[in-house]
Amino acid sequence: MRPEALHTALGTAVAEFQAAVTSAGPDAPVPTCPGWTADALTAHLASVFALVADWIRTGRRHPPRPVPAAAPDAFATASATLLELLDPGQASRPYPTWCPWDRTMGFWIRRMAHEAVIHRVDAESALGAVTPVPAELAADGVDEVLTLWLGARQPPAVSGEHVVRLEVPGREWTIGLNPSVVDFCDGAEPEAVLRGPASALDLWLWGRGDAAGLTVEGDPAAVAALRSAVAAVT
Repeated sequence: MRPEALHTALGTAVAEFQAAVTSAGPDAPVPTCPGWTADALTAHLASVFALVADWIRTGRRHPPRPVPAAAPDAFATASATLLELLDPGQASRPYPTWCPWDRTMGFWIRRMAHEAVIHRVDAESALGAVTPVPAELAADGVDEVLTLWLGARQPPAVSGEHVVRLEVPGREWTIGLNPSVVDFCDGAEPEAVLRGPASALDLWLWGRGDAAGLTVEGDPAAVAALRSAVAAVT
């Protein structure tokens, strides 16, 4: 997705998150984050936004700062600051990141768009009804999980070797899971194929939904290995 579209998606997710936590109330439990309340979720996302904004401004990562007791106010301030800093017109400008191959403003626009939309889903789970992630954004989210999180962070050793193909309308990825390394092996014969709507696949990868909305063909153990590897690095 283009930086402008990702920035718009970030702004939309921020607004939807605020609406959901306000409707749920601060003490509402968040089913997708066991043990958390809506207020704790708000404080967490405010802390992430503040950390990234500080990282962008100072050029280095600082320890997360405690969120004040008024989590909604802290979130409003942090999200407004971040949205202003993340200028899609400067997407190619160099900035420090934790990604070995992408040290640009564009990295943060994309990363924060997906951070916000996943936590929007968390916030809506407190209301008992989750809105699907828009298809284009969800497909980009699948790509980010597979290429960034699995590609930039060493997964734990897996038992054996597995090849899994993931398919959403218009896109597909073939992932090779080996002990402590991930291969991107388009064209390889998969042991298992996981396909379905982009939103369902994105949320499944993030542990925000089961595989009920997806079609699984082949070896379930290979699919389970992929989900475990993603859980370990996200």
